[in-house]
Amino acid sequence: MATLERIRSKGGVLVAVMIGFALLAFILTDLLSSGNSIFQRSQMEIAEIDGESVSIQEFQARVSEMEEYTRLNSGESALDEEMINRLRDQAWNQMINEIVLGKKYEELGIEVTSAELVEMVTGSEVHPMIRQLFTNPQTGVFDKQQVINFLRSKQYDATANFYWTFVENQLINERLFRKYSSLFGKGFYVTNQWIESEANARSNKVDFNFLVKRITSIDDKEVSVSESEIKAYYNENIDEFRQEASRDIEYLTFDVEPTEEDRESTRERLLEMKDDFSSPDIDVAQFVRINSDIPFNPRYMKPEALDPEIRDFVTTASEGDVYGPYFEDETFKLTRLVDVAQIPDSVRARHILLRNNPQNPDEADQLADSLMNLLNNGADFEELARQYSEDQGSAINGGDLGWFRQGQMVQPFNDACFFGKEGEIVKVESQFGIHIIHIMAKGIPSTKYQLATLGREVTYSSKTYQDVYSEATRFAALNNTPEKFNKAIEEQNLTKKYGRNLQKNDRNVGNLESPRELVKWAFKAEKGDMSPIFEFGDQFVIAFLTNITEEGNMPLSAVRNRIERQLMNEKKKEKLIEQLKEQKESGKSLEEIAEAVDGEIQSASDITFNSFQVTGAGVEPALVSLAVYSPVNQVSEPAAGNNGVYLVQVTNKEEVEVDKEQIKRQLVNSLNQRVSYQLLQTIRDNAEIVDNRSNFY
Repeated sequence: MATLERIRSKGGVLVAVMIGFALLAFILTDLLSSGNSIFQRSQMEIAEIDGESVSIQEFQARVSEMEEYTRLNSGESALDEEMINRLRDQAWNQMINEIVLGKKYEELGIEVTSAELVEMVTGSEVHPMIRQLFTNPQTGVFDKQQVINFLRSKQYDATANFYWTFVENQLINERLFRKYSSLFGKGFYVTNQWIESEANARSNKVDFNFLVKRITSIDDKEVSVSESEIKAYYNENIDEFRQEASRDIEYLTFDVEPTEEDRESTRERLLEMKDDFSSPDIDVAQFVRINSDIPFNPRYMKPEALDPEIRDFVTTASEGDVYGPYFEDETFKLTRLVDVAQIPDSVRARHILLRNNPQNPDEADQLADSLMNLLNNGADFEELARQYSEDQGSAINGGDLGWFRQGQMVQPFNDACFFGKEGEIVKVESQFGIHIIHIMAKGIPSTKYQLATLGREVTYSSKTYQDVYSEATRFAALNNTPEKFNKAIEEQNLTKKYGRNLQKNDRNVGNLESPRELVKWAFKAEKGDMSPIFEFGDQFVIAFLTNITEEGNMPLSAVRNRIERQLMNEKKKEKLIEQLKEQKESGKSLEEIAEAVDGEIQSASDITFNSFQVTGAGVEPALVSLAVYSPVNQVSEPAAGNNGVYLVQVTNKEEVEVDKEQIKRQLVNSLNQRVSYQLLQTIRDNAEIVDNRSNFY
């Protein structure tokens, strides 16, 4: 189980690696799809991926498996909503990858053999994931025998078997994709011509002056774009105008917040407990755990670590005195001085940890007593720690934990060290097992205070909740049309909020807490519909659906202005090119041209073909290219850039020595990275995917 514990500790790596790759699906018993089911197949279909139907049962089984893995890996018994949503997204991407890539693998006969898998886990070049999981944390050396032992024993441990199944499938899917992308990448080649072209481009470094005439220098009235030109551009570039289905809403929130009456009620309830909290007969820690919204903190604090208000109290109070009530962080509080002690800031100790054996509960305790006898009779602590301690991290150092501050160790261990005597050897039990502790050294003691704070957070009452809900209900009843809704907001000086371009799988709308139901409503409603009253966290929400955008191509009416502006800018550039070309052909210098067209000359230096931008011009690849390839001391032909039209005069050009072999390596690496990065996305983009997740989540 030690190996499994290490696997759990490194599970964050596995979680990161698993994104983008598939897991084995557990196919649940199909209770809802039998011949007598009242549900139709289409109603239970969460997706259709490249013609393959995926049922909600299949998908949820995948999500459940990932949730179980994450719980096991993190040690948490429950996952929050954000994590569950993230796992659903990962499961979705993995299922798409499985299906679309699986077809490619099958067509090409790509597979991973058992021999390859064995080589990846125990061969001469072990996969990095396996190497990381089975590296001895003390020595930093990969232990192949540990892998073999784990494989032999996993059949007796369901958790270990689950882990290995996951890792094995991870390795297989990664190797399959690597084979496929490698095969695909072999179809690309960096030619000598490409290398020469890149080398020539990089071999020149130039200084130059340039003149820019910006598009804005021409008034819109000087160019015109016809309706036929707009329609032609739209039809020729229709793929630019694809859109996803989306919805726009306007909504109003009614916040449920504590009233002054609620605040006073909370204060009174706290005051009612003050006498009991002050009693010398109570178990203070237990009283706080039962009655307080703030957990009991057993640490002893220096006066300077406390707020000034509490510092003044503890330095003059007696043990058992209670201060308050006082208000802090939306909470009414009472603070009791529990204890005053002289303790150090830090302690150095070493220990021997003996874990409890459920089959023989007394075994660890009996061994601890034996070791205590040996130590009391002069046995070497370091040797016993190396031989018996089950804390591998410290055992190799003779049990030495070094110096640690108060609160760094579990409470029983902490108390034994900070309240024990220097040089003392004590036996303590914690949730980890039995510790034999040698208190090696203690820092200089100082006065510290142990406090218990009884806190009651101010929350709204059921009456306040009902009052706000009634207000929202009344508003919805009186303002059930968009016109009335907007008029009431204006008259009552309320704040209207907007949810624009909502996608069907979105889970966020503004700052609303978990508003998924609002998004689902928006995709079922008609334009102008009012929502029911939703409750999200401490808010009631009323919304109107103001716009519906369906999936497909944007209509010409929606993009007409954008196209018109683009075509106008192109015509302005043409006009500017003609103006500058005419000036250049007249034989004028760059300075004379600038004066004639009311322009300003700017300078740039040390520009190469790889320069990202030019000072004074911004990101202008056309300007960079024009400068690099223009002759020295000649006014160039005009060239259109992103923001205007340019003339260039190179003032200096230097030859820069380049390494063609290095350029070739860079081009090959860049090409390989592009293949690896873009291949999967391109395959997914070309797949036909029907996404029905919003019907279920």
